[in-house]
Amino acid sequence: MINVESDQLQKLYVAYFGRPGDPSGINYWLSRSKESLNLREISNELSRQDEYIKYISHDKSFEFKINKLYLNLFNRKADFEGLNYWMEMINSNNCQISDIAYELISLSSKSYSVNPDQEKKDLKILQNKTLAAELFTNQISKSITLINLYKPDSISPWISGNSFIRVSNFLNHICDDPPSVEEVENVIFSLSDSSINLLTKPAIKIKDLSLSIPIYQLESRSITKRFAKKVINITGGALDQSKNRTNIIALNNINLTIMKGERVGLIGHNGSGKSSFLRLISGIYLPTTGNINVLVEVYPMLQKTFLTSAELSGIDACKAHYLLKNHSLEGFEFFLNEIIEFSGLGSYISLPIKTYSEGMSARLIFSILTSSPHDCLAIDEGFGTGDADFCDRAEERMKQFMESAATLFLASHSEELLKQFCNRGIVFSHGSIAYDGPLDAALNYYHTHDYYRKNVIG
Repeated sequence: MINVESDQLQKLYVAYFGRPGDPSGINYWLSRSKESLNLREISNELSRQDEYIKYISHDKSFEFKINKLYLNLFNRKADFEGLNYWMEMINSNNCQISDIAYELISLSSKSYSVNPDQEKKDLKILQNKTLAAELFTNQISKSITLINLYKPDSISPWISGNSFIRVSNFLNHICDDPPSVEEVENVIFSLSDSSINLLTKPAIKIKDLSLSIPIYQLESRSITKRFAKKVINITGGALDQSKNRTNIIALNNINLTIMKGERVGLIGHNGSGKSSFLRLISGIYLPTTGNINVLVEVYPMLQKTFLTSAELSGIDACKAHYLLKNHSLEGFEFFLNEIIEFSGLGSYISLPIKTYSEGMSARLIFSILTSSPHDCLAIDEGFGTGDADFCDRAEERMKQFMESAATLFLASHSEELLKQFCNRGIVFSHGSIAYDGPLDAALNYYHTHDYYRKNVIG
């Protein structure tokens, strides 16, 4: 079977909907074509989708539908001979709209007599529209946020959405001249009422990256290796065992580009690589192989413990953080008073940290780390907020803290939390990326039997 190409699918999207294909739709039909579906069958399925039936062809005549195909593809209504030909085919041969759409985009010449100059012009316009559609889909594929901007307002009942209308208007004005990349980018920028310039700039680029963590222990290494060979790993990274040492492969062959402004949820079983990934982008870990280019300042919120000595006081911990961030103590008193008030520690702030309960320590470090906004956050949900009576204030502050970040990485098992703050999901399994895509699709993948069978148990 000959696989369907993306430019052929784009022509069908232009014919039916007057717009470029969305990345998930194009990828879906490409995958279906590799299994069994041909282009004519895809055309038939598209003609039965809600977007076409409810928004474009509801209660419309065949004449209207035929003219709409011509307008979308060639910027003109069907000529007299063409309209008569297709109406006769519908009346006598049980021809469907899907057959007409397929033939209009597939045949190098039309099935009826047409002016050669008109046919040549039609072909040129269709080529330019297809090029514009390909450029558009490829560009928005670089960012999950851009993908989320290019979608309908609702599915049932179907409401097209402002982004679809804007892009359709752009395609309607494409004629003899091929579109430029700049023109396509201007359309993308128009999809949101707020500025989305950030979304076209990378925050982090990772290529062919792996991270191995050596294990140092007192037990006999030969005993460890013999034991490890008998145990099936259902969590954590793979073990790399050589004659002289044992390594845990925490991350394996990671390839990612995260755009500025994206809000990424990290999903996976315990030990899948989420925390290692957060430590990597935060600069705590360095890659063993491959490359990582961090183009933003990543602020990690990953642990409950202090970097300062437990012998020092809470004031000292506040001072160390403030100096690290501001390089001077100017304005420190105001900062300290705010920390004392929010944490509720009162006079305990002057006592050594070793005298604090676990809840008091969590209150203080949470108050310190959420005291100011940051461009890029790396947050592990395992980070605690302390006592029960502190949770309400902490939850509201954490919400404001995450919303203030331009770019966010959140590792969590809470779907509610991920859906509240993230739009892209990366599913990890044994240190590798099992799935990367829109958050809802990532969560669906995580819950499939296939994920557990292939990536957790196996």
